[in-house]
Amino acid sequence: LGRGSISSPLPPSSPIKMSSPTEALLDNSGRPYEVERGVKTDSYIKAVTNNPIPPYGPSASYAKKPPRSISEEMEKSKVVVTRKRPDQVGLTEQELEEYRDDPCWRRARCILFALFWILWLLLLLLALLIVILSPKCAPKMAPNWWQSAIAYNVWVPSFADSDGDGMGDVDGLISKLDNLRKTGVQTVWPRPFLLSDGFSDAIRDFRALDSKLGVNTDAAKLIEAVHAKGMKMVIDFPLTTTSLEHDWFLRSQAASKEENKDYAQYYTWSGKAGLDANYFSKLKDTSYFHKEHNPKAAVLNWDNARVKMAVLDEISSWIFRGVDGFHLTGIEYLARSPNFTRPNWKVVADTISDIRNHVETFANESAKEGQEPKKIIVFASLEGSKEKDKRRLVSDLHLNSLVNYELTNVEKNTKICHKNEGNVGLCTYEILADLLLFHSLHDDVIPAWEFGNPFVSRLASRVGSRRHAELLLMVQLMLPGSNAFYYGDELGMRNLPNDTKVSGQQGAMQWDDSEGAGFSTSKSDIAIASDYKNINWERQYSDSQSSLKTFSRLSKLRQRDETLTLGQTLMGRIVDGSAFTMARFIKGDNQTAVGTIYVIGVNFSPNEVDLPLDTLPSLTTLDRATVVAVSSNVENRSPRESVDLSSKFLHIGPDEGVVFKYSAETIRPL
Repeated sequence: LGRGSISSPLPPSSPIKMSSPTEALLDNSGRPYEVERGVKTDSYIKAVTNNPIPPYGPSASYAKKPPRSISEEMEKSKVVVTRKRPDQVGLTEQELEEYRDDPCWRRARCILFALFWILWLLLLLLALLIVILSPKCAPKMAPNWWQSAIAYNVWVPSFADSDGDGMGDVDGLISKLDNLRKTGVQTVWPRPFLLSDGFSDAIRDFRALDSKLGVNTDAAKLIEAVHAKGMKMVIDFPLTTTSLEHDWFLRSQAASKEENKDYAQYYTWSGKAGLDANYFSKLKDTSYFHKEHNPKAAVLNWDNARVKMAVLDEISSWIFRGVDGFHLTGIEYLARSPNFTRPNWKVVADTISDIRNHVETFANESAKEGQEPKKIIVFASLEGSKEKDKRRLVSDLHLNSLVNYELTNVEKNTKICHKNEGNVGLCTYEILADLLLFHSLHDDVIPAWEFGNPFVSRLASRVGSRRHAELLLMVQLMLPGSNAFYYGDELGMRNLPNDTKVSGQQGAMQWDDSEGAGFSTSKSDIAIASDYKNINWERQYSDSQSSLKTFSRLSKLRQRDETLTLGQTLMGRIVDGSAFTMARFIKGDNQTAVGTIYVIGVNFSPNEVDLPLDTLPSLTTLDRATVVAVSSNVENRSPRESVDLSSKFLHIGPDEGVVFKYSAETIRPL
């Protein structure tokens, strides 16, 4: 039979099932075998394909199941082959399947897997060795607490009277600690403190609180209260002078008695004639050495080992009670020239070194188990000291700091601030420039600053203007190192009239506008300035813009940003002999400023000025400056206000001060 179509028609009764013109059937091997059904009979298909044709259709009751369709058979038998895309790289999944169970490739995979983890572990060990063996970076040393402290110098008898006897006392000071803390004070410095003759350096008992200020237990109560507020406390400690009523002096005077013989050399006694009357005074048939022009303050003989150990024991007693530092007075009398008229500074420096070593050793040894030893500051003030004296007394583990007394000489119409200058702007600028240069050349001499203390005229009275006094306090708060402020200067208090019973600078603290200014509820010998109704702590603290608020804002800023305590200082040019700028910034590794830059501009003249800013670092970011603080008389600027200084000039009004900040340039990598 041929494979063409059958031309004769089939009988009508033929059981042939008609399908599509071409139908794929399976041959014996399962491969598709195509025949053209057309009108071919089942017997013909059977003969050609060698497959039986079971009956099917609706009339075939014996059919078990219909055959699979041709498409199902092809789906079952086909092998899916994934062809590579033109952009495909590497083997396809089907090609990789051939190598999955190949022993050679399986072994290679295991070896590579093991090598990966061995290499990873070696790299980890190498990294650890680099970390362990590499030289460590120098740790960033946190400054000691006193290097940035805001100390408040309190004349206790005039500060606050707690019992209504007309005299300020320790309990009164304790009651005002919250006020001090609110304004940013970190260290309390009560003066006087030790029992003495008339609140002087003529000490009667080194271990006792002055009885006019409270009982001995009040001293411990004050120390505890100060620490409870998170503050520190330092006290005056006269190293070299005692009262003639001190037990040591009385015993030394009677050293001929057996029980007093060890005290014979506690003081310097001489029977010679012709001694300098400024330093020696007669007592019976002999003379004793005392402070210049002050026969009531006998000078201890520090050449005597017993004296040295006795005084060091007194210092130790106050460290044990919790005092955080000592302001040493009378250090110039630790060692003298042969005629006793001049200090022997070399021996003085050596003696101070011994004192500091004792303080640090005792602080370490007395620390409780598990506690860090206290850092005790040992500092001094020395009127008339030269730069070489400061280097000698502070360098090489001597004093921690020496107060720069020079700023207490800032006074209008004096030989320091000449009358023809009209204000204190120029002399302040020159003093600061010299001192800052000294400290930059000798960075181991930590600066300490003060404009006022209990023994000089009040700042607002010396400079002749409360506004100028406020500008000076703003400048002081921008200086590096520690700062001490005399009570009431933050308010602009002035001296009392000359007819009062106390020194003009020791008037009663002006707390509020009530009768007695909040100092005492009774009539007191300690006078109150007549302007207390307007110039008082309560009014200025509640005012949005006041000298006290400016003081508080800058004091707290110093606690938040170490730029103002440890950063570099750059003085700008003086303008019109009365106005200048000062910048503070941290210097980075590449000798450029990093972080935030602070700048103060002050104008002591009665005219407006434009202060040049072209010497400041990172000038390109001056267009995004922010005001930090302003003096209380500034009306056109306020804190947190943005200001564009891209002109490189700061316009400032008469008697005004402004502090602003801006960010240093960020150097982006190429």
